[in-house]
Amino acid sequence: MLQEAIYTNYGIQLDRREVSMRYEIFRSGDTVYTVIPISEIDEEELMERLKLSQFMISQGDAYVSSFVMSKHGTYVSLNGDKKFLLLANQRLEESRPYKMGKKLAKFHARGRMFAEPVKKTNRIGKWKELWEKRMDQMEAVWREKMHSHPSNDFERLFVDSFPYYMALGENAIQYLVDTEIDQDPQGFDAATICHERFTNDLWVGNYCVKNPFDWVIDHAGRDLAEWIRQHYLQHIHTHQPGIGQFADEYRSLSEPSSFGWRLTYARLLFPVHYFETIEEYYVNGSETRKKILEEQLEKYTNQSSYYEEFLRRFFESVRVPAKKLQIIKVDWL
Repeated sequence: MLQEAIYTNYGIQLDRREVSMRYEIFRSGDTVYTVIPISEIDEEELMERLKLSQFMISQGDAYVSSFVMSKHGTYVSLNGDKKFLLLANQRLEESRPYKMGKKLAKFHARGRMFAEPVKKTNRIGKWKELWEKRMDQMEAVWREKMHSHPSNDFERLFVDSFPYYMALGENAIQYLVDTEIDQDPQGFDAATICHERFTNDLWVGNYCVKNPFDWVIDHAGRDLAEWIRQHYLQHIHTHQPGIGQFADEYRSLSEPSSFGWRLTYARLLFPVHYFETIEEYYVNGSETRKKILEEQLEKYTNQSSYYEEFLRRFFESVRVPAKKLQIIKVDWL
């Protein structure tokens, strides 16, 4: 039992389990503990995440999780034959979603001061390579389904819609390449601590927990784009006020460069929400979840014209003077 393994390895008596969609979280006194399952130990990656955590705590971020050392002098412990490690958050406070843009700007400003080189968590300058690899892998699956013929409604939707999203992805890559050729990065564009996928949900809940296992080193536009993408998908017809407010809040502390806004836009052009839906369908064994993913895919494909309109009006939504900043728009939108 996990609670027993935590007591055995760390001497911590847990009071209760907290509701969480992502990790197992427990409360003990005034401390919240997050359990991180470790399938394969990559010492280099663990060390990078430990250093990132320690750095952000040293910069005064009270919501960053710290690594808990076991009684055996290691961070990784065993629960039966399964490895895990424990993160702790001492400061408890109900988190509220207001001024998320300002909070993110402050987080990025601190993260830019992290000076140590990283390898495993580094994503800066790698978008083109990663996007091309993702598209190639999905195209291989699409071709296989084309030849074997779709076996259900999801696969029929996938086969029919993929060429459109492939073209959208290619446009995103071209826009990214053009941005890197046309404009020079500024101070804002230095690598910082970002998130694999930044959404409102990460910092909103009973407790604000900033988990270093959510982080990567990348351009700040990654987080801006992913928060905006999620907000749009959740509020397709009413997204503009929230996105405008988020951008204004962010700018109140940190003004993105024109290069930065173009990277943000390139990321929104790349339809990662579509790719993730397809990828999850083929690795998830739950029929209930597969049905949800089928409905999600149908929604995305049926509303593709709305997404094009969102992209067309993006710079207006974030109140960025694209013409003044010489930000090129995609001509086919």
